[in-house]
This record gives sequence, structure tokens and C-alpha cells, in this order.
Amino acid sequence: MVELNDNQRMGLLIGAAAILIFTIVNMTGLIFDGEKLFVIDLIIENSEWGAFRGDTGFSTQDIVGLVVAGIMAALYFVTAEEELDWEALLGDDDDDEEE
Repeated sequence: MVELNDNQRMGLLIGAAAILIFTIVNMTGLIFDGEKLFVIDLIIENSEWGAFRGDTGFSTQDIVGLVVAGIMAALYFVTAEEELDWEALLGDDDDDEEE
């Protein structure tokens, strides 16, 4: 299993929350006066104005954003430390009673 330290895990959680919030707010068009920012178009075209469109519906970009946020959140939960080993804890208590 993958083990990450607490800072890396918190980064995953904050990143997932940020992507989820951006995707939802961008999908509704609340950020840019009713227009939606298409991030891939912004990167590929290097044009600020070509990436904004009035299409605020559900698009492929939204699906990718939700999937990435879901994967990051799942990694956060998967990389949690294992639960306490109760057998080892109980075994230590038994040794103290014998003495």
C-alpha cells in the first residue's frame, strides 16, 4: 500500500476540494459573468479570450475535473495510517500483569 506523510495527504485533500469547487462554480458560470473557462483551450491556444465561452453546460472538462477530484480524495483515504494493532496492545498489557 502507498504511504504518504501528513503534509502530502493534506495536499491531496485540499487539491481535491479546490478542483471540485472550481469545477462546480465554473460549470455554472458564476466566476466569469456567465461564461465558462475552458482550461485546455487556454493552455493550447495561449489566447485569453478564446477560452471563454457562453456554454455553461456539462462538458468533458467537467467530467475530467470530477474524476480527478474523486481520485485525489480516494488516495487521501487509501493512504491513511493503519488502525491500531489491538492484539499487540493487549499483548503488552498481559506482560505487565505477569510481573
